[in-house]
Amino acid sequence: MKKMYVNLLCMIVLSVFCSDMCLAADWRDGKESFRTVCSSCHKTRGEAERLALNSRTRAEWTEFFAQTPTPVHQNTWNKLNKNDISGLEQYFRKYAKDVKALMG
Repeated sequence: MKKMYVNLLCMIVLSVFCSDMCLAADWRDGKESFRTVCSSCHKTRGEAERLALNSRTRAEWTEFFAQTPTPVHQNTWNKLNKNDISGLEQYFRKYAKDVKALMG
């Protein structure tokens, strides 16, 4: 019985570490999407205002990505799949303005 609990605990610990590694890959994909898709407009002297990832908190970025895209963003977002959007959210959350405070 004790061996079963130890195995269960090991599985839980491994799943937590594996999910963190998967998220790490997501933000890297999001960084690439940001550079190729978002930066075409959100750059210095671009069509849209320069986009600072640290302009919002993690919660605010989560809320932003949960909303329906604005009409201006709709065409661009239609070109992205769910994994691309998830990666973008992870990338934006990685550099949110409250990250340093959360890390202590």
